[in-house]
Amino acid sequence: MEILKRYKERAELDRVLTFGGKEITIGQLLDDHAEYFNKLPGNIFSVGSDAKTVKGEKVGIKTAICYMSSADILTRKTLCAFAELAGCKAPCLRESGHLGMEHGQLAMIRRTLLYLYAFDVFKTLAQAEIMRLHIQHGDKLAVRPNGTTDIDFTWLIELFPDVQFYDYTKILNRVTKNTLPNYDLTYSFSPYSTKSLQHGLEAIKRGYRVAVAFNTANTKAETYKVPDTFLGHKLVSFDDHDARFLDAPNAIGSLTRKGSSVKTRQRENNQASSFFVRVADIKRLAA
Repeated sequence: MEILKRYKERAELDRVLTFGGKEITIGQLLDDHAEYFNKLPGNIFSVGSDAKTVKGEKVGIKTAICYMSSADILTRKTLCAFAELAGCKAPCLRESGHLGMEHGQLAMIRRTLLYLYAFDVFKTLAQAEIMRLHIQHGDKLAVRPNGTTDIDFTWLIELFPDVQFYDYTKILNRVTKNTLPNYDLTYSFSPYSTKSLQHGLEAIKRGYRVAVAFNTANTKAETYKVPDTFLGHKLVSFDDHDARFLDAPNAIGSLTRKGSSVKTRQRENNQASSFFVRVADIKRLAA
């Protein structure tokens, strides 16, 4: 079966997404780029293609990361179950750097369509690719299956017990119920909603590793900088590299905001709520 034909039979063709600066249906996108979508992805995982994961090389890690279309861009069945409650759907990294360019968007969409509507093919390609990368990089290889999603990859992780997998997640149950010895999870803190804040505080209380993204890039133009402590815990930088499994299991780490302007960050400081931690959030939590 032609892979494009399978997408047209199974995808939500009337679903509207933003592509190339305009709104377009999935069906129209498939028609406009028929030759591209009738080919299998050249890769499921990327190595050394983004500024964050490549930093792991300085600590001896080669990260293979999978970028797909996040949340409900391509399907009503979201690929990021907590995106709405955590407030991270709009500022997702899918729109920054190379991922925000048209070719990057197409690549993510093609992988996602394959995952959603030709999962048997996706599984085969992913397994073969991890096997090849493990042969190539050995113990230096680490795999982050959720670059822009938050889904269960247990089926893949279990196949490679000698490979280190890791992810960030906004789903607390994924952290508490994880029993895979080769899968390291860092909880992603968000004060956006009452529920996401409750889960974030619970993760810190239980002693899990937690990443806190602050609404600052630490530029000279900003008076708000990443603090030294958060809720009484000494912060370590999670910007230095992405290999979180090398950090202490109870570390609380800071992340600066990527892919935004000073004006955007300052404007968001005045909004009612945000995924990113602002001065107002710190004051509220300290009260």
